[in-house]
Amino acid sequence: MHSRMNEKEEISPDRHLAIGEVAKPWGLKGMVKVTSYAESIESFRRVSSLRVQGRDGPVVLALEEARQHKKGVLLKFKGRDRIEDVTDLVGLTLYMDKKDLPTLEEGEYYWHELIGMEVRTEAGTEVGTLERILDTGSHDVYVVRKGKRETLIPAIRDVIREVDVPGRGMVIHVVEGLLNEDDL
Repeated sequence: MHSRMNEKEEISPDRHLAIGEVAKPWGLKGMVKVTSYAESIESFRRVSSLRVQGRDGPVVLALEEARQHKKGVLLKFKGRDRIEDVTDLVGLTLYMDKKDLPTLEEGEYYWHELIGMEVRTEAGTEVGTLERILDTGSHDVYVVRKGKRETLIPAIRDVIREVDVPGRGMVIHVVEGLLNEDDL
């Protein structure tokens, strides 16, 4: 009985992370193509179930198979073996439990922990809100917005001085050429 109550637990940003969106059925045997928000297929393979917010509340989907397909991911859920069993999932966001995320090294953060943070200089000047993150290959770049102005901040140790996840704030060191006077 306890696990049944747990299955009906509401989807909450404190406990769950959006990991993708069901794009369409794939084939006739209950597979779906998913637009993934995750860095790799491994995020889907490490969980046994995902959640969606159905019309009648949260629904837990037991994951049977996850495989890479071009730029997307193909998923198969237990008990959904025909195309008719998955059409209700199209357009829904898939959520994983945050407790299933692997532990990161000290000084590493998940993007969802950083987006929305207020960014300030060491002198306390507001730079803006971290709106999105660009993966450039060598290092991430934080896109910080204040009004109509966008500032690009390289996610490197010389620049990022402090990250306060619970306090939703970041402190940066202003290196030469990083910010114009107009940016502050």
